[in-house]
Amino acid sequence: MDDAPGVWAGGDIPEAATWREGIRVTLPIAEPPEAEHRLSGKHLWGGIYFGHFGHFLVETVSRLWAAEQEGIDSVLFTPRHGKLKDFATYQADILDLFLPNSKVQILREPTEVEGLLVAGQGFGIGNISAGTPEFRAFVQRAMQDVEPRKVEKIYISRTRFNGKGGIIDEPLLEENLIAQGYTPIFPEKLPFREQLSLFKSAKKIIGLDSSAFHVLGYVATPEQDICIVTRRNHPAYEHIAAHLRAFTGRAPTVIEAVAADWMPERQKMPNHTSWGELDGDAVKKALVGTGFISDPARWIASSPARFSGALKWAEEKSKEPLVRRDAEETLARTRKKLAKQGA
Repeated sequence: MDDAPGVWAGGDIPEAATWREGIRVTLPIAEPPEAEHRLSGKHLWGGIYFGHFGHFLVETVSRLWAAEQEGIDSVLFTPRHGKLKDFATYQADILDLFLPNSKVQILREPTEVEGLLVAGQGFGIGNISAGTPEFRAFVQRAMQDVEPRKVEKIYISRTRFNGKGGIIDEPLLEENLIAQGYTPIFPEKLPFREQLSLFKSAKKIIGLDSSAFHVLGYVATPEQDICIVTRRNHPAYEHIAAHLRAFTGRAPTVIEAVAADWMPERQKMPNHTSWGELDGDAVKKALVGTGFISDPARWIASSPARFSGALKWAEEKSKEPLVRRDAEETLARTRKKLAKQGA
């Protein structure tokens, strides 16, 4: 069950699988498992329950647009692997916002369902990052009652994030943006609805590329100015940009100013755990040019001593030494690998 969560109905059902970049990421079911339970009534296949925050936001919720149909007794999910327990608090909050009147169940053993509606994947990663019209309309309805909380300018900060990866000396970027009138928020420290309320009200929003922008995408409007500052030489941010562009009708500003990527010696390409070295002057100029900041004279540049201290902190966070890989090197490696995957 852990190896191939999904749906069988006289054969494997590819429409019930999760697809990413045109590739099926949940394995086909080779043969029907013996049902350990039976469930009467009519239910919606909610899909695969992914534990990762970003994948939960864009893939676990991707079929919920069909839950508004009448006669649905519950929405059924299957965990991606056996280590996933009940929904975390933030996951339950997300589902409650999308499914305020629906019962949700996690099926952990093979179950024979009397009536199962398999809805198409309305959102995800790849071409479907734009979402289907049905999914976008569903999200708009679900978010219409979120009350905005007054704040003019927001910086989505990762300075209190417990995981590895980011940029070297993000506190400096945060300090510079505070000086320009931005309020830093720490999404992982806030309830999901409060995040939405803050995002819904801000006129200008800046942040390093991260899953928090998917939360923003659920409530963003064409009137908002949104800026993604990339934290690594990798096109992962493109899915976020596609989400924002499709849901608001307006593309976000993207600043690519990573001069180098820092990572363990054994690692050759940047990923979510690597550390980007920003060209601070390039970031400042781009923010001025796009109207996100208006007082460049107050922008503080880094120093060798400060950078050295920040690098040491990143190594302590990573629990191992980091080596510098020039942007040209990491970009070349990334493009080569992605081209091979697409071949």
